Amino acid sequence: MHPQSTIKLGDPLSPPRCLLLHGFTGAAADWQAVWPSTIPALAVDLPGHGASPAPQGTMHQWIADWHLALPDRLDTLVGYSLGGRLALSLLAVLPHRWRRLVIISAHPGLNCEHERRVRCQADQVWIECLREQGIVAFVNAWEAQPLFASQRQRVNHSQLASQRQRRLSHHASALAQTLGCFGLGQMPPTWQAIATFQGPLHWIVGTEDTRFVAIAEQVKQHRPATTLHHLSSCGHNPLLEQPEQLHDLLRLVCE
Repeated sequence: MHPQSTIKLGDPLSPPRCLLLHGFTGAAADWQAVWPSTIPALAVDLPGHGASPAPQGTMHQWIADWHLALPDRLDTLVGYSLGGRLALSLLAVLPHRWRRLVIISAHPGLNCEHERRVRCQADQVWIECLREQGIVAFVNAWEAQPLFASQRQRVNHSQLASQRQRRLSHHASALAQTLGCFGLGQMPPTWQAIATFQGPLHWIVGTEDTRFVAIAEQVKQHRPATTLHHLSSCGHNPLLEQPEQLHDLLRLVCE
């Protein structure tokens, strides 16, 4: 397995079945407050986050290599945002290996080449901010996005401060490399893998995250067997905004 920082969650006496993948600028520890204590899981720091090295090569190459290195006992993928996209990419590489997927606030990938180019250009602005202005300027701009406005309204100051410190603890160059490799514009679309997946697929969104609610509905249309879950009074990040609702839902769908 690629060298990464990991945290074992849930039942300490049982081998992990679930692989937990956090969002961009997050960490494996993001799952500690929401993961059910009865379910053994392995949470990892994604490439370029914490002590995990930045990815090398293309996203497709990295995913293919990582897939081969994952322990066979892992059969459930749980991913939030960037982690959800990586989970879907793992599914696309070897769909029969995975028994169940739980996707939170994620995008399955862009089919349109023009949209991919536009997204790559937008990501390049963030990459240049990281490389030229540093981590503090980047985090200031990142947190000011409308996508995260609901957090400022709902999450208490100490939790927001903790999230900010975690973001600031990352290395700017490593995040830039991760975004250059794993950005949405670089991601091979996974819609076909979603459509043909035979196991349970649970898709979770916050009701106030209108863009990702629309994406979730597209997924449901594309694969009617998908189970959609809408978390009330919640924006893009249920791990932070509605940890109790998310905890109860994860216990329901992952046990």
